Amino acid sequence: MLPLVVDEPAALLGQGVAALDALADDPTPTLRWYRASSPALVLGRGQAPIVATPALTVVTRSTGGGAVLMDSGLLSLDVLLPSGHPLLRGDVGAVFARVGQAWGQALTDLGIPDVTVHRAAATAQRRGTPRQQLLAAICYATLGRGEVLCRGRKLVGLAQRRRRPGALVQCGLLRRWEPGLLLAAFGGDADDAEVIGHAAGLDELIDDAPHDETIMSAVRRRLAG
Repeated sequence: MLPLVVDEPAALLGQGVAALDALADDPTPTLRWYRASSPALVLGRGQAPIVATPALTVVTRSTGGGAVLMDSGLLSLDVLLPSGHPLLRGDVGAVFARVGQAWGQALTDLGIPDVTVHRAAATAQRRGTPRQQLLAAICYATLGRGEVLCRGRKLVGLAQRRRRPGALVQCGLLRRWEPGLLLAAFGGDADDAEVIGHAAGLDELIDDAPHDETIMSAVRRRLAG
């Protein structure tokens, strides 16, 4: 497990892709933790580009899924797995179930109450009504396989990228959830109650929530197991 890194969003995302490619030479499973030093709107791979707002730069990550506000309220983890690793067995989505289960167990180990893991199909509908498309555009406004909830609200989002050397599974733990800038960027209402209520930051849900280092150690133990 590498130490927590704080840097600009574009640099952090680029380092994740480089680490995925590096598995070709050194197939060691790695956990890479990071947090943004300044905010950015991060689009999922394949999302239509949008114009940057005065408050945010816009970057695109290599993994799929909806947009994320990458700022100091998001603790991110790259799980780097070489081809053939046991966590990658089965269909492409099976790794989400396994990584999500490890997150859920780790948070439960730390005394976080009412933690659940979404085991059904993804709820995002990118070709639905305008409302459904808006929700699908924002990562934490919908649910995907393996994603983690606390008290019924999304807490950990997941995305992945596969290349010949292995897989990059990106995880984002909300410590704070303020989606107004995200909603505005996609033409939505910054006070959208449904989106605001769909997710929550750990620090908002739990008094005396564990520090980053405690969470990082707990997740490492569960993934190693």
